[in-house]
Amino acid sequence: MKPEYGHEKFQCPHCQTVATQRWFGVGNASKIANDILHHIYMDYRTNIQDFYQTNLKSFLTNVEQDFKRNFTSFVPSGFSVATCSSCENFSVWVDKEITYPKSTSLPPPNSDLDDDIQELYVEASNILIESPKGATALLRLALQKLLKQVGKNGKNINADIKELVAEGLSPKIQQALDLLRVIGNNAVHPGQINLEDNAEIAHKLFGILNFIAEELITKPKELEGLYADLIPETTQEHIKERDKA
Repeated sequence: MKPEYGHEKFQCPHCQTVATQRWFGVGNASKIANDILHHIYMDYRTNIQDFYQTNLKSFLTNVEQDFKRNFTSFVPSGFSVATCSSCENFSVWVDKEITYPKSTSLPPPNSDLDDDIQELYVEASNILIESPKGATALLRLALQKLLKQVGKNGKNINADIKELVAEGLSPKIQQALDLLRVIGNNAVHPGQINLEDNAEIAHKLFGILNFIAEELITKPKELEGLYADLIPETTQEHIKERDKA
């Protein structure tokens, strides 16, 4: 559910969650401001009937009329802000087009990744258009943390990949790991690939990170769950004894 102007719910470009959006723009700015004033000065004083209350009502009525007439001077025409109910971050819209953060067609991060890795993925997606090099560097850091999540040292990506290969890692996954490692190194240090001129490469690396997570985390997790659910415990013990022999 991609972000669309005026929609009450869409996938937040910050946290990637499909969440309710609160809109603020020239169309409802005066109402929001008046609601705030009424809440501050009147809502909790409705039972008070005296001279001051009467004057407050008169004042707020005049202010409301002034806001409706003049609030367009403070909120530019065509300008709107949508605030995400999930992460409380906001998106800025001008003439019904999102201008911040820059919208991308990237899929959300694999939900089996640790939270800090998912946060890096989202942060990288938010800067992809402005800085493909910076986004790629963040994805390399995400890969380093992913390798630690699957039980490796997490300090040296190349050494961790070598260890996985020795354990029988699929060549396709090895290629995916090295793609992200090598291009990530080029983002941090000068190399043969100019990512500013090849933003499409950086874009594809998000899919590669999700592919690695799917193969190294999600599929083994699903297999372990099926094994635990479908194989009786006594049979599991027999299998363990068999493998010890």
